[in-house]
Amino acid sequence: MFKPVEKPGIYRNFDVTAYHADPAPAPSLSQSLAKILIDQSPLHAAYAHPRMTALKVGDDEEVEKYVKAKVIGAAAHALMIGRGKTLAVAQFDSWRGNKAQDFKDDAIGEGNIPILEKHHAQAVAVVEAANKQLFGHQENDCFQQGAGEVALIWNEGPIWFRCLVDWLHDDLRTVDDFKTTAMSVAPHVLGLRASDAGWDIQAAMIERGLNALDPDGAGRRRFRFIAQEQDAPHALNVMVMSEHWLTMGRKKLQHAVDIWTQCVTTNRWPGYPPFAVTPEYPGWKESQWLNREIHEAATARTPMLTSIAGG
Repeated sequence: MFKPVEKPGIYRNFDVTAYHADPAPAPSLSQSLAKILIDQSPLHAAYAHPRMTALKVGDDEEVEKYVKAKVIGAAAHALMIGRGKTLAVAQFDSWRGNKAQDFKDDAIGEGNIPILEKHHAQAVAVVEAANKQLFGHQENDCFQQGAGEVALIWNEGPIWFRCLVDWLHDDLRTVDDFKTTAMSVAPHVLGLRASDAGWDIQAAMIERGLNALDPDGAGRRRFRFIAQEQDAPHALNVMVMSEHWLTMGRKKLQHAVDIWTQCVTTNRWPGYPPFAVTPEYPGWKESQWLNREIHEAATARTPMLTSIAGG
């Protein structure tokens, strides 16, 4: 059992398991919970919170599945950052068979990440490619002069917050976050990836925590997201978050904070509305159907072609 923190602070070398269990003096809001509040409801956020177990039904939840992209990402992250759960590399081609399953179960029971040898080799290749590309990159100081997986824990009145920073530079001004994906991170789709995954909310939460704990650095932060493809040639792209992105992230985060504060104050965690809703019809779906009608109407007016033989 971990010991809760007693005061706000910037905690380096913090136990990651303790962080995810929420070591704040009171149940705290994280960036992942903020996204749930925005995308779903307070009920979902409370269910996902590690310290609000009273809302969970039963204790027979499904064991987390082995997802290739997720496991490779976790392994690459641990190798790049130098911190995280221990990797348990399995000398098996798959998880089929009793020996492989026993290895996997033992690794999970010990708090490690089980990973097949071929997937570990892919994670190593990802990190090697990342280091080579960063060496010649304009932003070549990523993951240098700092510490990995730094926990920020702070309060604003009775409300506690926490976030885990992939890499915090020693000057507390620059933040690096490492993302790997099975999808493309080409420049023309990177904004969509960032928006869908809520990188703006993540940056806003880290900024909020650093501003509370290091007020002298407010307005001087830089947030870099190092995104890399898991498949060869493991292309890498660096996104520097602009003020426009941060403004949108702050707006969304504040919306989540307002909901969280209301729920904590009243101890009410509502789900979806208790009345019928009439959503607006998706505009792109309407355009898609109308275009189909136009196309089919035009096709119907075109005479059928006959063969050269007159058939």
